[in-house]
Amino acid sequence: MTLEKTKKGLTGFEIKFLALIFMLLDHIHYFFEFTGKVPVIFSWIGRLAAGLFLFTMVEGYTHTSNKKKYFTRIYLMSVFMGIVKYLIQIFPQLQRGDGFYPANGIFSTFVILIIMFIGIDCIREKKLFKGIGLILLPFIISYSFYLLPKTIMPYAYLLSSTFIPSPLLVEGGVHLIIAGIILYIFRENRKLQGISYGIFVLAWMLGLPLAYIRPISLKLMFTDYYEWMSAFALIFMFLYNGEKGKSMKHLFYIFYPAHIYILYTLSILLYKFIY
Repeated sequence: MTLEKTKKGLTGFEIKFLALIFMLLDHIHYFFEFTGKVPVIFSWIGRLAAGLFLFTMVEGYTHTSNKKKYFTRIYLMSVFMGIVKYLIQIFPQLQRGDGFYPANGIFSTFVILIIMFIGIDCIREKKLFKGIGLILLPFIISYSFYLLPKTIMPYAYLLSSTFIPSPLLVEGGVHLIIAGIILYIFRENRKLQGISYGIFVLAWMLGLPLAYIRPISLKLMFTDYYEWMSAFALIFMFLYNGEKGKSMKHLFYIFYPAHIYILYTLSILLYKFIY
């Protein structure tokens, strides 16, 4: 009996599992920050999650044997969470006592990114018109909603929150979309991929506060504007050994929405108890 040798480093499953832990810590702070009892370090660690989920999504999409099925699964989860979010928004009784409700929905971000990935692949295949069209399509549809009559706008918002996700409304917004594109474009060169991701995150997340917020201090970069810490996700990207690891593809699809709604419900009950 021989034991199979595995490469040093982290498998895709291990990176995704770590990202789940980082995300859980981040969301504990997100949902219970109002208590003043959850340290901000939970969100410092949580900054790593989004980048790692983008990284594993790029790997998953690249290596899946059925890209259509992969996209459909993510799209359906996006629609489901979009509908739940929309219902919470329009029914105040579903919101926490202070008006808070979860804005989470990274599946919608993934939907937009996959459409853009297809566009990037088309450009690589010299199908320039189709490729550029697919990359711009989510933005064109999103901005076209603003040209509609005001009487139709509520329905346009419903669509952009559920069935036709808008780059302007999805979790992470344009920043996360650009980060995902960078990871996809440089996916065949791990070193360049990680360095490009890190430089972009630092330039965006340090540059904006330094350019627009006055007065700014080093303390604020750790208490209010700590999104730059997501650049440290590149450490785990470099540790990736290229192996898929355990096959538990449904773990994220179940855990992600389940933990959000559980934590949100607990925060509502705790808020009522305290106030």
